[in-house]
Amino acid sequence: MTVDIRFSGQNLKITEGMKEHLEERLPKFEKYAPRIVEAHVFLKKDNYIFKAEITLAAKDFHAFGMGEAKDNIFAAMDEAYERVEKQLKKFRSKSKGHHNKSAKTSAKIARALGMLDVESILPEDHPKIVRSSAFASKPMSVEEASLQLEISPETFLVFMNQNTQGVNVIHKRKDGNHGLIEPGF
Repeated sequence: MTVDIRFSGQNLKITEGMKEHLEERLPKFEKYAPRIVEAHVFLKKDNYIFKAEITLAAKDFHAFGMGEAKDNIFAAMDEAYERVEKQLKKFRSKSKGHHNKSAKTSAKIARALGMLDVESILPEDHPKIVRSSAFASKPMSVEEASLQLEISPETFLVFMNQNTQGVNVIHKRKDGNHGLIEPGF
């Protein structure tokens, strides 16, 4: 783990044992969020209670965990570690679920447009499909799709109509206006 781990403390001295305790455990977070940039560990003794705070900064995510213990600082560090780990697991499952949902939506749209297994039905002398692109479209209104098409270099845009929940195509017409195609299936 090439993460910068900073330790700071208040009302207690940070020992090598405390540093080693977390330095060997924090690299395990790489499997949940591989782009962790920085980790800050703040240890504190407040009256007779030990407190530990762990803050992680990743590219798209920040995690924070706090732990308290009366016995020793290591128990507080373990509690904070577990809270950060729980957040990272939740973040990873959300991001994985998000990608799977997009892939399923893209496959449904491609099937609806007849883009899958087209080559198997075409005769040999028919032109081959050279390039196809997969996309994940977010639901948008016809007006928003028109604005997207306006700034796009493409001549058409396939989108999910948020009002009808159907796949629509908006295209640039020769007269400068936009045409809307709504499938009837």
